[in-house]
Amino acid sequence: MARGKILRDTTLGPGLIAVSGKQYAFMLEKNWKSDVPPATGMSVDVELSADGELIAICSVPESQIAREQAEVVLQAARTGGGKLVSGAVQRFGMPTLITAGVLFVGWFVLSSVSIQSPLGRLDFTFWQLLALLNASSPLEVLMQSSRGAGSRGIYGLMAVIAFAGPFVPYAWKDKRAPLAGLLPLVFMTAVGLLMRNTIRTMAGAGAAGGAFDELIEQASQEMMKAISIGIGVYISCIASLYFAWAAIRKTLVKNV
Repeated sequence: MARGKILRDTTLGPGLIAVSGKQYAFMLEKNWKSDVPPATGMSVDVELSADGELIAICSVPESQIAREQAEVVLQAARTGGGKLVSGAVQRFGMPTLITAGVLFVGWFVLSSVSIQSPLGRLDFTFWQLLALLNASSPLEVLMQSSRGAGSRGIYGLMAVIAFAGPFVPYAWKDKRAPLAGLLPLVFMTAVGLLMRNTIRTMAGAGAAGGAFDELIEQASQEMMKAISIGIGVYISCIASLYFAWAAIRKTLVKNV
């Protein structure tokens, strides 16, 4: 298998992919082997014959790409970042760094929500859900094969701030600084409530009124049944609860 990228999808004819500097035309019916349709810019695994003929193409899940990128970062840290890691451990402590790593994996790598749709099962990381929240048309983003590729807007900025919250006390010595450790838990709770409201909006809740309210509420409930919570949420909650517990404990100690 070789890694490639789609340069042109099959909407208007044969698609085009780039693999190791070479371009190959492909047909949807002949070469495409994934459930989701090909999209421009999508990373794919490509199978070539011994003589270089294109045989099959499969999409690469974004979670796998994120894992591979994380492995590259970890390898770089092992080979050239020993001193940096040692300094970080000395300054922040191993529990904080490990919990931050768990939260990173929970938000950016593992699936947080799975949705059964007419296109099949759609998996979203917590980071991808932020693009769904920020979209003017969440339903359109939901059905796109490149879901999660849109802008996170203010939600992305808030996620970065929340992720950095537990590290604030190391830069700001105010007695209230440890409370910033509550930010990951607060942010996740807010996103959960906003996602529920977004789902109700996609189902049309409150749009018709009157005699249609009951039907719309049933549609909303059916959409909720099609959604399952992934391990990313549970992992992230554990990390966020640890940070919240540490924040409250440090605040009480500072105010004694």
